[in-house]
Amino acid sequence: MISILIPVFNNDITSLVHGLFKQIDEITVEVEIIIVDDASTTNYASNAKISDLENVHYEILKENIGRSKIRNYLASLAKFDYLIFIDCDAKIVSKLFIKNYLNCIESDRSVACGGLLYEEKKPQNHKLFFRWYYGVNREFQGVNDRVKDPYKSFSSFNFLIKKNILKNISFNEDISTYGHEDTLFGIELKKQNIDIYHIDNPLLHDGLEDTLQFINKTNHSIKNLKYLVKYYSESYPLAESIKLIKYVKFAEKNRIAWLFRVLYSIAGNVFVKNLRSKHPSLYIFDLYKISYYFSL
Repeated sequence: MISILIPVFNNDITSLVHGLFKQIDEITVEVEIIIVDDASTTNYASNAKISDLENVHYEILKENIGRSKIRNYLASLAKFDYLIFIDCDAKIVSKLFIKNYLNCIESDRSVACGGLLYEEKKPQNHKLFFRWYYGVNREFQGVNDRVKDPYKSFSSFNFLIKKNILKNISFNEDISTYGHEDTLFGIELKKQNIDIYHIDNPLLHDGLEDTLQFINKTNHSIKNLKYLVKYYSESYPLAESIKLIKYVKFAEKNRIAWLFRVLYSIAGNVFVKNLRSKHPSLYIFDLYKISYYFSL
């Protein structure tokens, strides 16, 4: 009945998979787990042992194909009608994780998002602090907040979907690097009038990057965003879903884009220094993102 799909890149997923197996043993429906490693650059030999588990398919790609394409590929391998996507840096926090999604299936929910959590305590490693701080203050949304804008709140970190819906929509493979593949998918669900059902079934985001890695991923995300604005702005209401685009449009309308380009050239390194400090500012991060956007 359920195919659990896990794209992997540079992560040990043995703990996640064994946690899923404990729950699978307690239910009567058929479940398969499909894991595809997107040509990781770090070798986790322990991951290979997972292939010995029953109803587990484990595959390593020779070349990296990107976040969107690997999700579509995972779906093509699935034999069941319902898919649960889980990111590889997730950690199970509820003993009812799979059962909660089974309830959605029994209620004929086509798409359901479970949400994500962050540790309550800040990480001891100060290099991870900003990623945690940003996640807690910007990414985390309780179910009551997510239901207010269900499509904007869509996240592929942890969600259930009918296979035939993903086959018809799929993730946009023009986006190969980090950033905004979720945004387009959520917009496409809205365009096709497919309801997203948000539930309180979170996974813990257990894969914090250090600040420089996170800034680098943010840069990739902004490059993707600039690509989307150039090629998809006519077919997708990007400004309704992405706050940064609202700022961009405001700056362009008021002819102050040049100011942000100058700001990045003068203060870009100063912004990064703040984000790496013990007292980073989310306001500074916003300035960094919009100034970086106009510097491209």
